[in-house]
Amino acid sequence: MKLKNVSKFHICGLNQEKLLNELCTNFTLFEIERVSKNDTFFECSYFDHKKIQKIIKSHRVKIESVSHSGVVPKVMQTLSSYGLMLAILVCGVLYFFQNQYVVQYQVLGTENLSKSEIVSFVKGEFSSKKSEIDTTQIENALIDHFARISFVSCIIKGQTLVLNIKEKLLPTQMYGEFPPLMAQKDGKVTKIELVSGTLRVKVGDIVRKGDVLVEPYTLDASGQLKKVEAKAEILAEVYFEGTAEHYETFVQTFRTGEKRVQSEVLLFGLSIYNFQQEVPFQRYETETEFQNLSKNLFLPFKMKKTMFYELAQETIVSKFEDVEDETVAKAKADAEQKMDSGGEVVDEFYTVRHIGGVTFVNYCIVMEESLCEQPS
Repeated sequence: MKLKNVSKFHICGLNQEKLLNELCTNFTLFEIERVSKNDTFFECSYFDHKKIQKIIKSHRVKIESVSHSGVVPKVMQTLSSYGLMLAILVCGVLYFFQNQYVVQYQVLGTENLSKSEIVSFVKGEFSSKKSEIDTTQIENALIDHFARISFVSCIIKGQTLVLNIKEKLLPTQMYGEFPPLMAQKDGKVTKIELVSGTLRVKVGDIVRKGDVLVEPYTLDASGQLKKVEAKAEILAEVYFEGTAEHYETFVQTFRTGEKRVQSEVLLFGLSIYNFQQEVPFQRYETETEFQNLSKNLFLPFKMKKTMFYELAQETIVSKFEDVEDETVAKAKADAEQKMDSGGEVVDEFYTVRHIGGVTFVNYCIVMEESLCEQPS
C-alpha cells in the first residue's frame, strides 16, 4: 500500500486545456497524462480531491473514474464501513463480559502433586467469576485439602488464575533409593495387583502419563514410614484414536499431458542464451532441472530447463455413503499407526460427524496394556 495520500482522476470531455490551467493555478497536479484529445489522467493530493471534483463538474467535463490510495483513504474507508464498526463494537462488548471470568488455570512448583487434581478441586469449590474469587480462601482451602502443600500463593493474571505451590519436604526414609512407580501413558485403570508400596490410584481412575501410581514406602503398625521398593502390576484401558475426512464436493487438479519447455544457458550464473516457448496455459505447474554442459570445456556452462505442465480442474462429487467403508478404513489405519506393539484389543468403535459438506470419521481402538514399567 502506498503511504502517499493520492487521488487519481480520469476525465473525458472537450476543451480540457482551460480546465487543467485553472486546476494547476490553484492546486498541485502531477502524473498528467493526455491519452487522447478527450481523455486525460492526472493525480492530486487526496485532501484536494473534493474541491477539484467540484471544479471539474462546473466545467461540465465528465469524470470517468476517481481512485484513492494511501493511508488516510484507507482509514476513511474503514471508518465509513458501518458493518465493520458494528462488529468491532459487538466484539468489544463480548470481550468485556468474558473478561469478567477466569478461563485458564496455571499451577506452578509441583513435583509430586497432580496439577489436574489441583485444578479440578479449585474449579469444583470456587466460582470462575473474578468478582467472586477470594484468593485467600483458595490458598487456605488448598492447604487444608492437600496434606503435601506447605505454602501456596494465588493471583489472578488477566483471565488466568495462577497457583504457585511449594510442597512439603518428604522424609528421606520415605523414598530412600527407591523411585515411585509412574504411569507411562494415559489410561483408565482396570486391574491392580499390588506387590509392595502404597497405592495412589484405584480401579476406575483416569491417570495421565507421569502420575504417581505406587509410592515406595509403607506404614508399619506404629504408623512409621518404611522405605520399600514400589512394585505392582497395573493394567489400564488405553485409547488410540485415528481420524479421516471426506469432502462431498472437492476440486481435483491434474495434468493434461500438454507441456512447454524453456531453456537457458548460464555462465557463472548469468544468462547468455535462452530459448522460450510461448506458454498458452491458464493453469500450469513448473519443474526446473540443471544440466552440466562443461564436460569437455574449461568454462562452467550450465543448461537450465524449465518445464511448464498444463493443469486442468474438475469438480468431484462423492457421497459419503458410497465410500464409507474406505473412509473408516483410513481412520482405523491412522489409529493403528499410533498403537503400541503389546497389549490386547478389547474394543473398537467409530463415530461419524457431518459438518457443512465435510464428514469426519473418528476411529477408536481400546487396548488393555500395562500402565507402568517396573523400576530397574
